[in-house]
Amino acid sequence: MIAFTLFVLVPALAGLGLSFFAWDLFTPPAWVGLANFQRLFDDPEVWTSLKITAEFVLFGVAPTVVVGFVLAVLINSRLRGVGALRILYFAPMLASSAVAAVLWSYMYDPRSGVANWLFSLFGADGKDWLTDTTWALPALVLMLIWLALPLVIILYLAGLQRIPDDIYAAASLDGATVWRQLWSMTWPNVVPTTVLVTVLQTINFVSGSFETSLIMTKGGPLGHTQTLALYAYLTAFESSDIGYASALSLLQLTIIAALIVIIRTVQRLRRTPS
Repeated sequence: MIAFTLFVLVPALAGLGLSFFAWDLFTPPAWVGLANFQRLFDDPEVWTSLKITAEFVLFGVAPTVVVGFVLAVLINSRLRGVGALRILYFAPMLASSAVAAVLWSYMYDPRSGVANWLFSLFGADGKDWLTDTTWALPALVLMLIWLALPLVIILYLAGLQRIPDDIYAAASLDGATVWRQLWSMTWPNVVPTTVLVTVLQTINFVSGSFETSLIMTKGGPLGHTQTLALYAYLTAFESSDIGYASALSLLQLTIIAALIVIIRTVQRLRRTPS
């Protein structure tokens, strides 16, 4: 409770309070009322940043959930070679997001990076991954998916291991194929886990894209990876506009809360008998 108060509640209330002021860190804050919130609607960079944030979520969450589920099913099986997979899926957990961002920056280097070397093996031309307006955002999304997979796999493994082996044995005796067992037995039993994973990854791709965008591209090229969180950071610490940055952060918090409510409402409606 004390930690929640110190590190969550107090900063949140301080951010809410600052959003009603104009403050440049050097002069006393000046009360402006709702001016910072009205400014949100007239700022084209807000809408651009929202669009980019939405692209991170749209292109990142679904592949993370699907790939995480498939890998968890493979790791939970008795197939040959699964032992190596079990070791490999922990690899991203050894690196922080900042270290991973630096590592992937080297991998995306157009002259000496691994990405273009892999392309060259198939005779394809390399890309300027982090400086090309077409490839920068997909490159960051791919890195975030890689970083998010260990947690997703662990959560799915916990869900899979709660399913009794007896029902699979009975299904096999009835002649159910592996695909049929996966679709009719495994998937329905991990729906609650899928909802939890979707909520966590939605938050991750809304807020977690901040660090990678800041370290790997600084919001570039030409603002094509500048998310709402990064725009708030740049507004606060490069433009010294703390009040408006607080309003931007509250907008992001509101969006995350709305997404969680929508996902939970959809889950509740699916469970309600018609």
